[in-house]
Amino acid sequence: MTEAQRSARPERTADPAGEAVTLRSMTPLLAILCTGLFMVWLDTTIVNVALPDIQDSLGTTFTGLQWVVNVYTLTFACFMLVAGDIGDLFGHKRVFLAGVAGFTAASALCATAPGIGVLLAARGLQGASGAVIMPISLSLITAQGGTPRVRAAAVGIWSGVGSLGLAGGPLVGGLLVTRFGWASVFWINVPIGLLALLAGHRVIAARRGHGGRPVDTAGMLLFAAGVGSLTLGLIQADDWGWTSPAVLTALCLAALLLAAFAAWELRARAPVLPPALFRDRGFTLPNLAGMVTFFGMFGVLLFLSVHLQSFDGLSAYETGLRFLPLTAATAVAAPVAGWVTGRYGARLPLAAGCAVSALGMLLLTRVRMDGGYLEYVGPFVLVGFGTTLAVTPGTIAVLAAVRENRAGMGAGIVQTSRQIGGVLGIAILGTVVVRHFRDRLPGALAHLPLPPAERARIADQLSSGGRPDVSGLSAAARAAILHPAGRALADSIQSALAVAAACNLAAALLVLLAMPRRTDGRTDGPRNSRNSRKEGAT
Repeated sequence: MTEAQRSARPERTADPAGEAVTLRSMTPLLAILCTGLFMVWLDTTIVNVALPDIQDSLGTTFTGLQWVVNVYTLTFACFMLVAGDIGDLFGHKRVFLAGVAGFTAASALCATAPGIGVLLAARGLQGASGAVIMPISLSLITAQGGTPRVRAAAVGIWSGVGSLGLAGGPLVGGLLVTRFGWASVFWINVPIGLLALLAGHRVIAARRGHGGRPVDTAGMLLFAAGVGSLTLGLIQADDWGWTSPAVLTALCLAALLLAAFAAWELRARAPVLPPALFRDRGFTLPNLAGMVTFFGMFGVLLFLSVHLQSFDGLSAYETGLRFLPLTAATAVAAPVAGWVTGRYGARLPLAAGCAVSALGMLLLTRVRMDGGYLEYVGPFVLVGFGTTLAVTPGTIAVLAAVRENRAGMGAGIVQTSRQIGGVLGIAILGTVVVRHFRDRLPGALAHLPLPPAERARIADQLSSGGRPDVSGLSAAARAAILHPAGRALADSIQSALAVAAACNLAAALLVLLAMPRRTDGRTDGPRNSRNSRKEGAT
């Protein structure tokens, strides 16, 4: 048989029961796991188009809206560090289904929240439950076995469905908010969660936990407190002042807690982030690239959603339609990314994904924020395609760098890095937007034909992220206020997009120049054995 004939044959390996493991045999399990994953990723972005309605309904500032997004992402990132270990200890099926049940219940609580405090608490519970679902679903896929190419294809589908949920959130959310109100973006999770629970009980095979490895609770708490303090300081800095005692205390506390976390991980018996892994560039750089990619993506979705509704006058549905090219590009890129990674490895597609995302964000800085639909198509296609192209190879590369029985830990780390990127993106890019907007706002409103006191009142409402009360003014006066304010916000968002683009481009160059050429989706050979020895100490 020739080499070409051998390569044309479908790859399959036997599982412990002696059955061939192919992508087709994994379909029922993949469908359930991807259903849970889709729900988690959908809730990461579906809420963005509902934010103006939440603001009007519950009465909060732009800072409050940032927390609606970030409290979910932050708890998601921190709990995911130990979710993999919990699954390894107690059994992946049991923990996965518990996560789905918790997420479903938290979604119902979000939908019925009477105030911003209850909503934030419920979003935190959503994030903690989603943190369980994501890495455990990836561990269940890895546990099926199969050849590297079969695993790459399965992970490609898993990543693609997650990316589709992430990118499709604005469109689905727009449809729901326009028709049923903001609470519907949370109610939608209830039937999806119940379906995943019922099917999961029947299809997912129960496996005993590995046992023997304690959960690094102290490490997780130090990490969560450190990142939480950093996020608090960054988000509240413009409201409280960068030199205010509260902000300075939060930032100093963050530095101390994160330093304590690093010191603890060096001596912990079972560290939640094994330091030995980060000595491998094949592990560290994909995590860094994923962090940077989500840093930009989360900022794009949040700030453009608010601008398009609050100043361009689009409905939630029309705003979701603006993001449709991003969703479509994600759907196209998902299978391409899995195939390319399985055939050529992670390095080139990962670098290309970061570069394409950077180009899309740069083009968005040239788009008129009040421009037509077609102006957004090209940039959004590039952002969606680039983000998805980077997600799949990054996931496969990280999983290949850890031992197979530590897949839960590896999955938790790769997703944590991305969520932390999203948290920092909303916090840091939000600071850029708010700072630039407040600097530009006085000049933008200086020529309004209004008394100084009225002009100051409107400027104060706008600078806090609220919609100004202009109900008593004529249509011409309202336009005279909203147009220059919208222009000032658009300029501020474009500054943030330029920062995100520069970070993505730097990540692309770093991956291209420094990531090892050996990889991940094509062989489990020398690389895994080296990393197994490294991990042995942890």
